Amino acid sequence: MSASRRIKLRRRSAGIFVGALAAFAVALPLASAAIPNRQSTASAPASRPGPTAPPGFPTFVHLPADQVKHTGFSDEWWYTIGHIRAGRHEYGYEVQLAAGGLAQIGFTDVSSRKYVSRQYLYTANQISISTTALDVRMPNASLAGPLDNMQLTADLPNGMGTLHLRLKAVGPAMYNNGTGLLPFLGGMSYYYSLPWLQTAGTLTLRGKSTRVTGTSWLDHQWGKWDWGKLHKWTWMALQLSNGQALDLSDMFGDVGEMHGATVLSPDGSERVVSVNPLAPKATDFETSKVTSQRYAGKWTVKIPALQAKLTVTAKPVLQEIDAGAPFSPGINEADSTVSGTYLGRPVTGQAYAEQFGIWK
Repeated sequence: MSASRRIKLRRRSAGIFVGALAAFAVALPLASAAIPNRQSTASAPASRPGPTAPPGFPTFVHLPADQVKHTGFSDEWWYTIGHIRAGRHEYGYEVQLAAGGLAQIGFTDVSSRKYVSRQYLYTANQISISTTALDVRMPNASLAGPLDNMQLTADLPNGMGTLHLRLKAVGPAMYNNGTGLLPFLGGMSYYYSLPWLQTAGTLTLRGKSTRVTGTSWLDHQWGKWDWGKLHKWTWMALQLSNGQALDLSDMFGDVGEMHGATVLSPDGSERVVSVNPLAPKATDFETSKVTSQRYAGKWTVKIPALQAKLTVTAKPVLQEIDAGAPFSPGINEADSTVSGTYLGRPVTGQAYAEQFGIWK
C-alpha cells in the first residue's frame, strides 16, 4: 500500500502504501448490528433510493464536504476499482492516488487473463490536491468532480494506453464500521466508500479507442495510526446482484486476527457483521516470480448473520502490483467474481480481492 518489512511494515514508507486499507473497517471487535439509515448526497435512481437520517445519529463523515484533502493527518488516499466492458470484452482497473504522492495503477484484461501494473512516487511540487473540492492530480492520473460527475483519468502502465472515465455515484454511501470512524492500529481512521458508481468512458489500448461501461467502487480514507502494528490483510469489495455491497476484511496485527464486514443495503441501512476467518478456506495458490509471495486465488466467505456462503474467485490469480524497491514485499489486487448464497438465496457478483503483507 524496506528493510524491516519481512517481519512488519516500515512505518514511513508504509504510510504511502497501496491498499484500500479497507481491512481497517474491522479494527474494532465486531458483532452483528444494524445501523440506521443516514443521508447520502449521491444521486440515486428509483431502484436504489437515497436513505434518510434519523435525528441525532452520529456520522463522522459528511458528503460532499469530505471528498477533499484533509490537513493534519499522516495518511490519506482515494482508491478506485472498477469492472468495465467493451461489448463482451471484460476489463478491471485500479487507480489509487495518495496524498503523499503515490500513484498506483493496475489494469486487468479479464477476457484474456492478462495484467499490468505500476507504482509511481511523485514529489510535492509534481502533484496538486485541493482542500476545497475533490481534485487530485498527478502526472499520470487524476480524480476530480462532484459525486454525480467524477472524472477519472489514468495512463496505463508500460505505455499501453489511457483510461478516461466518468463516475456517477448512485444509491447511498457506505460509512465503514457504521459511522465512518474507527479506532485502528493505535490510532484512528475516517473511512467511507461509494460502492455503486455508474461508469462510462473511453479506454485506449495501443492507439485504438473503445467505449466502455461498467460499475466502479471508490474508497476514501484518512487518519493517523501506527503501520508497524500491521502484519498482513485480505480485503474485498463485493458488489452483489441483490444490491448488497460488502466491505470485508481479514486482518492480522500485533493484537491478533480480526475479521468482519460492513454491509450496505440499497435503502442505506448498514450492518456490521462477523465473518469467518478467510485464510483456512483459501485455495488455488500461485507464487509470484517477482516477490516470491504466494497468493490465494479462491476464497470461501461465510457470514453467519446473513446466512451467506460466497465463493470469490480471482481471474487471474496473480494481479500483483509491480512495485519494486522500496515498495516490496508486494500486494495483489485481483479482479474477481462472486457466486453463492445470501439469506439462503442464489446470488452472483463481482469483487476486488486484495492481499497485502507476508503471505509465503
